[in-house]
Amino acid sequence: MQKTKFKTKLIIPLLLIIVSGFLIGANVAGDDDLYEKINRNMDLFGQVYKEIALNYVDEIDADKFITAGIDGMLATLDPYTIYIDENNRDQIDLITTGKYGGVGITVSIKDSMIFVTEVMNGYEAQKKGMRVGDRIINIGGTDLIDVKVDKLRMQIRGPIGTDITVKVLRDGEEIEFNLTRQEIILKNVSYFGYLEPVDKGIGYIKLDRFTNISESEVENAIKLLKSEGELKGLVLDLRNNGGGLLDAAIGILNKLVPKNSLLVITKGKRSDSERKFFSKEDPLLPADVPLAVLINGNTASASEIVAGAVQDLDRGIIVGTTSFGKGLVQQIKDLDKRAQMKITASRYFTPSGRWIQEKNYFKENKYGVFIDNDKYNQTDFKTIGGRTVKSYGGITPDVEVVTIPESEIHTALMNKDMFFKFSDNYIASNPGLSVAVPSDEMFEQFKAFLVENNFAYESRIEKKLKEIEEIASEKKYDMNINELLDKVELEAEAGEQKEIDMAKDEILKSIAMEINARVITESEQIKETFSFDTQLQEAVSILENKPEYNRLLGK
Repeated sequence: MQKTKFKTKLIIPLLLIIVSGFLIGANVAGDDDLYEKINRNMDLFGQVYKEIALNYVDEIDADKFITAGIDGMLATLDPYTIYIDENNRDQIDLITTGKYGGVGITVSIKDSMIFVTEVMNGYEAQKKGMRVGDRIINIGGTDLIDVKVDKLRMQIRGPIGTDITVKVLRDGEEIEFNLTRQEIILKNVSYFGYLEPVDKGIGYIKLDRFTNISESEVENAIKLLKSEGELKGLVLDLRNNGGGLLDAAIGILNKLVPKNSLLVITKGKRSDSERKFFSKEDPLLPADVPLAVLINGNTASASEIVAGAVQDLDRGIIVGTTSFGKGLVQQIKDLDKRAQMKITASRYFTPSGRWIQEKNYFKENKYGVFIDNDKYNQTDFKTIGGRTVKSYGGITPDVEVVTIPESEIHTALMNKDMFFKFSDNYIASNPGLSVAVPSDEMFEQFKAFLVENNFAYESRIEKKLKEIEEIASEKKYDMNINELLDKVELEAEAGEQKEIDMAKDEILKSIAMEINARVITESEQIKETFSFDTQLQEAVSILENKPEYNRLLGK
């Protein structure tokens, strides 16, 4: 019998390190029985692993097998406790520093093909001539067939200074680029400046992530705004900001709220683990300068710590839609030289004491691994000024501004990459284009492009009609019903033609954004969205209306 070839010698040390973490908690908790349970269960786990690895009918990859076991075990906990092997360590670098080794491109899958959707200024890909719209067909001599974006990311990223070849298809021609990986540094503040009209004095800062340099970037943005004019109000945009480092959130709050304010509370398993974080400096933004924070369903973690503190301290208004709801804090633990674990070590609570967790992993857990499922039942809390705020389910905005849901026709156009394809055509037909401005002419060109490219989609009503036709056929209904259904289908098709016109504004916005992604900088792209950003416009309107601003804060 051929024995399985082991590809790792670090399994036992890895497991022992995990065990040691449990033992520390057990000792403090005083659970005498836990030592015995850990020893027994680890022995059982080891026996199962060894038996399968040595005697299973098919040869298995020992590394992937242990990873699957670890992933399965961690899946019984909250969704943020994960095992990170050596192939994914760049995720941690990105979270903590905003840096990684790469060539400076962003990619996405369109029609099962991989296209370059962004080329970052100043990095290797741009210097060597890669363009937005290039279709990647080969990396390092390997053709890309049915590859996933995550796997592609692992192929492109790697140690700084290493080389990689990337072959693309452009206008029917294959082009090969020899690239050297560089340190890619992502900006945390992607835009800041005064909104038009500038004399209103409303500043705007868009913060995309919380890394170890976020605080300094926000500080620099506020200082520059103050040096360029009289800062009469500030919008901090945290929409689509998935969070990052707790320390970064605390540092940024220090710039916004009064000195000695309670910012956030964290609590772990042990009774002595509670920590309270206070602001330790005079804020850069004076207390009499109104503040608005923009949030949405993708605002999470550290972003929610900032928004929650601003709300609980009545320091500013929260505008947008309810945030994601992540009330847990993770730590990175090194397991060995090649592996790490991101483990949920504590919960965080806003200054009023509320826990804003949305996903109830206690009740959703089907394995019953949690012993105490009835904690944190309080729902109503008070801000420093006495306003009622709610726990659970994220941060609820003080002013809700719901964006218009994506129309069915817009979704179909997006799924078939019609905006992407039209942009190629439009830029080719308009050489030297400096910026895309939505217009009636652009819309008519787009509709003609759809006809030329035989765009068609099956609406929900057409799908339902097909289901009815199938049922009618099975039931052998009278042929008259088919005639009736044909008439309804014609009406539906006529309605679909009107749908495009009804979604004109939405479609033009997406066309302009797609084209501008190729012809102007990221900062300029953000600025171009201001005119149709209803949440931003509402925030500005309130900041300019002091009585309304004070009313919302209960003053």
